[in-house]
Amino acid sequence: SKMLQTDGFALVRGTGMSRSVCENALIAAKLFLHDAEEPVRRSCLTKDRARRGYSPMCTENFASLIGEHGPNDLVKKYRVGPEALNVMHSDSDKSSTSIGEEVKSVLSSLHQPNAWPDHKNWGAELSTFFKESIRKYYESMCKIADRILHAICEGIIAEKSDLARSVRNLGDFDSNAQRNHTSILTLLGYQLGSRHKKGSKGYLRPLVAAHTDVGVITVLLFDNGKCASLQRASSVENVEETNSEWIDVSLPSDSLERDPVFVVNVGDCLSDLSGGHLRSTLHRVVPKKCHNRMKDVVRTCLALFVGLEPSATLTLPRGKQNVTYEEWRKMRIARAAAVLNMQ
Repeated sequence: SKMLQTDGFALVRGTGMSRSVCENALIAAKLFLHDAEEPVRRSCLTKDRARRGYSPMCTENFASLIGEHGPNDLVKKYRVGPEALNVMHSDSDKSSTSIGEEVKSVLSSLHQPNAWPDHKNWGAELSTFFKESIRKYYESMCKIADRILHAICEGIIAEKSDLARSVRNLGDFDSNAQRNHTSILTLLGYQLGSRHKKGSKGYLRPLVAAHTDVGVITVLLFDNGKCASLQRASSVENVEETNSEWIDVSLPSDSLERDPVFVVNVGDCLSDLSGGHLRSTLHRVVPKKCHNRMKDVVRTCLALFVGLEPSATLTLPRGKQNVTYEEWRKMRIARAAAVLNMQ
């Protein structure tokens, strides 16, 4: 909790996460984002690429999340999350009308079908390995993220008992809340490009602009690819990119050899619910000087953005305001959308 208070970031191990599940997920992500042909990736395009499927390079802009203007981000992304069918459970004692009303109450824009590459585009072996590896990692990591969040909330309450009402529900996960969560796993792929080339207009400009994360917490795992580096602002008090000093965020070199190590950072929702006791910290991804002859150039990252059940009631300490998670999230996204519309 102390690291999260001062840095907004912490390293976590001892989660019980399977090493092989992590390794297979990173391999699968690298195969899809870096080794597959572009038509394979584009077969996973969706109408709502900010929530599902493939998002090509230079199509998203994270600077808007903190009200800034900037160039689009140089990273490929692929997203999976909870499918609508996961919440379409029935009860023999309920009428079809009441079931429909219940389903509608828990569905949100974050509950929708995933877009997996199929056998026709990528072949049976690769497409099956990818789907099974990513789905297994997603399901396992959602459970582990619940436990991490529970521990964080217990720490907040121990230090600030007046925040118990606001954060206690975050750490209480019944089976219904787990089934209807809105956590999204994003695969990110970085490679050598124009911002690595000395003399180019964008030389060494960030690959992903400084931003904070919208959700509750984010749990990260990444390989040792040399072309990019995650950086955080030196202090949670730094809220503007131009005024920030930057510190590299790295994992131990042997993080997957025994007990997997994950990076955890505070999201905007937890920051709001804790009244700023834990702050979401500015972070970005920057290009690192390297060349194609080096080993392990491309970088692959798995980022789980933890989200709550849409109708979960949140009590914001400031003003004692009650809103649902869906309402809070829409307000947060609207602020970023307003910035993009001004560009």
